[in-house]
Amino acid sequence: MTAPTISRLFSRGITRTLLTPHPVEHYVRSLGVSWSDDPTGATIVAVDRPVSDVTVITLRLPAGVDRPAPGAALEIGVVVDGVVHRRHYSPVDSAARSDGLATIAVRRHPGGVVSEHLWSEAAPGMRLLLGNPLGEVTLPDTRPTDVLLVSGGSGITPMLSIASTLAGEGHCGEGATGRVAWLHYARRVEDVPFRDRIRELSRAGVEVRVVPTGDPDPADPSDHSDPSSRDLVGHLTESHLDEVAPWHADATVFLCGPDGLADGLSDALGADRYAGVLRERFTASNGPVPEGDGGTVTHVRSGVSAHNSGTTLLEGAEAAGLSPKHGCRMGICHTCTAVRVSGATRDLRTGEVDTEPGCLVQICVSAPVGDVEIEL
Repeated sequence: MTAPTISRLFSRGITRTLLTPHPVEHYVRSLGVSWSDDPTGATIVAVDRPVSDVTVITLRLPAGVDRPAPGAALEIGVVVDGVVHRRHYSPVDSAARSDGLATIAVRRHPGGVVSEHLWSEAAPGMRLLLGNPLGEVTLPDTRPTDVLLVSGGSGITPMLSIASTLAGEGHCGEGATGRVAWLHYARRVEDVPFRDRIRELSRAGVEVRVVPTGDPDPADPSDHSDPSSRDLVGHLTESHLDEVAPWHADATVFLCGPDGLADGLSDALGADRYAGVLRERFTASNGPVPEGDGGTVTHVRSGVSAHNSGTTLLEGAEAAGLSPKHGCRMGICHTCTAVRVSGATRDLRTGEVDTEPGCLVQICVSAPVGDVEIEL
């Protein structure tokens, strides 16, 4: 008798809930179901490492799983030393891609559990856990006429998806009614993955520039034959916007990159105009720990108490040897939400302090202000 596919037994949402806390493999194998039937996982079909610190992975998505909207991210899970670690990566593909594949880029971070694991272990046939898509910024169904994309570092991936989608739809270029421009900032042009795709976008009518921000290396000159790397250097200024998109005052602006890039864009646009920018964040913007913050955090369920000097509740719990459920680590996905039983916490994104007992808080962006009890 052939074992039923797991998709016939559980929906994706119910499956992920019921399979906690063990890795999905444990339960799938106990049911006699092969990995290829599992609706919560994706299979690696190709791996490339085009630059020194990026792993480009092409995934086959499970049947019935839609790719994220352009700009959104997939939740990817890997099992390292028996613990599931989840991160979010934006596919770089156009929305028109219809072969069931999705390509992500994982930038290697020293000491990063997931990025280091995928750098050394990712190979065709490897299975990755798969969660729900998420993202603060996606390309709307009704396309804006004029679009300006601004990105830095790993922010290239959501912007590449948006630009590729618009170019594939004929939104820009000769005879089109729309305009698309893209400024991407990197220390060196040579550090940027997907440069071949960027050249294709340039030929398709996207006004795209890769802007080097680091000091030039005479022994390793930029590829001046690349139309995307000409003219502009340094950090974002108003003149960069005027050069690439002189019409930007009426454009819909998308931003994905670090706080320094966001500050430059705010200065260039002005506060009122910047307020309308659609921004995707990498991490919570955490400033210095205010004087008096920190305290003893009691993790009620586990019975573990530990001093926290003002870092996030998630980081404090991990330092105390716990493994709280989490996802994006930047306050978007709400995977890490827990009940604050007592005490006060500061939202590190806004600086606001809340003291309401029994309140739900996101532990990845909340820090203790004095002693705190949390349901972990």
